[in-house]
Amino acid sequence: DLEGKSRHVTWGISIVNGLRASLDLETGGSIAANLNDLYGYMTKRLFEATTSDDPEIVNEVISLLLEIKSAWDAMPEDVKHATAGGEEATGT
Repeated sequence: DLEGKSRHVTWGISIVNGLRASLDLETGGSIAANLNDLYGYMTKRLFEATTSDDPEIVNEVISLLLEIKSAWDAMPEDVKHATAGGEEATGT
């Protein structure tokens, strides 16, 4: 089902691009820079998945996203909602 595959991979790319767009690269320091690079890598891999019949590419990206989610879930609530200069810190 090439159409379904394309639709789902495109949706995944949109999610990763949304995460990437939410980063504050000015105040996020090396964490934001590293996440930006990782999100770029994930997007590249998902584009590769559109031309490949290798489901492991998608599984790799899913695994990376789950690791990021686990780290976010493990973070204390007060850190997630910490403010810097009156603005919410971005933790994406």
